[in-house]
Amino acid sequence: MLKRLTSKARRSARRALFAALCGLSAAVGAGFASAALYAALLEAGQSYAMAGLILSCLWFGVSGLFLLLKSAVGALQDEAHPAPGLTAPHVAHPNGHAATAPSVADAFMAGVNEGAGFARAQRRAG
Repeated sequence: MLKRLTSKARRSARRALFAALCGLSAAVGAGFASAALYAALLEAGQSYAMAGLILSCLWFGVSGLFLLLKSAVGALQDEAHPAPGLTAPHVAHPNGHAATAPSVADAFMAGVNEGAGFARAQRRAG
């Protein structure tokens, strides 16, 4: 068990390292691409302010696309793997077949009734 846990931790650390390296490489590449685009816009006759505005609009648009992609991928994953707490768990039924657990409201009301019965018993006894 400990070997499996250490192997899983090592694998997770390796994934985190590769993700960090990938992010660092992408940031360096984006920096060089931005500098090259800025220089190209200046050479094309744009002012410094206009070149900066074009570059910032480009990056703002790219980040918006990534956010849209993130939400689309998240929605697809949610459909493929529903959250474990959203459906009623199956419990054993006295007759041998599976039934769904009572709703939260039913469980609450059962607890209130049990508590009231306990209070009545305590009043009678004391």
